[in-house]
Amino acid sequence: MNKPLYVGLLLLAATGSAMAAAPPPEAQACVACHGDRGQGNPLLGAPRLAGQQADYLLSQLQDFKAGRRGYDARDSHGLQMRAMATSLDDAVLPSLARYYSVLEAGLTETSGTANTTQGRDLYQGTCAGCHGPQGQGFAHLKTPRLNLLDDAYLQRQLEHYAQGIRGSEEHAGTLGIWMRGISLQIRQDSERQALADYITGLGAAPARAPGP
Repeated sequence: MNKPLYVGLLLLAATGSAMAAAPPPEAQACVACHGDRGQGNPLLGAPRLAGQQADYLLSQLQDFKAGRRGYDARDSHGLQMRAMATSLDDAVLPSLARYYSVLEAGLTETSGTANTTQGRDLYQGTCAGCHGPQGQGFAHLKTPRLNLLDDAYLQRQLEHYAQGIRGSEEHAGTLGIWMRGISLQIRQDSERQALADYITGLGAAPARAPGP
């Protein structure tokens, strides 16, 4: 391959990557809660979007818009998301989902003090079949990556499923109803804590040792 053609192809690839990473205008509505790079904000209860499965993100936007999620008055975060999703045109939802799915997910730190045995056993028995052994999720099942979600968000979703705030048969789709059934097997706060701790540990970087 001659040098000018090779350089031209490199420039074209770089331009394509930059265009792929450019946020759609509608992503501006997500920044206040989810961050300018989709990193999430646990203080606001906003999960990380960067690196999440695109098919899952799309299905959740569609569920919020259709009222299959964010339907319960007790779900303040869901109500906010439902209002936001309702304001978006259906045609832009796929581009939003793709944009956040290709962003760098990053890593969180873990102290390594969680009850990993109980959490691991709960995860393998209830979650791994759909979400993968490392919490990576599966695009073809529209299951999310759990290993990039924070502890408080995971616990809150498990509680919401168990209480019918999410996954209610009267409102939710098939996957939401299925998850509600799974969550009813994990009723104790201590179990939810152990499970969430284990999941966050799957995607975490080892905590740095304190400096001298």
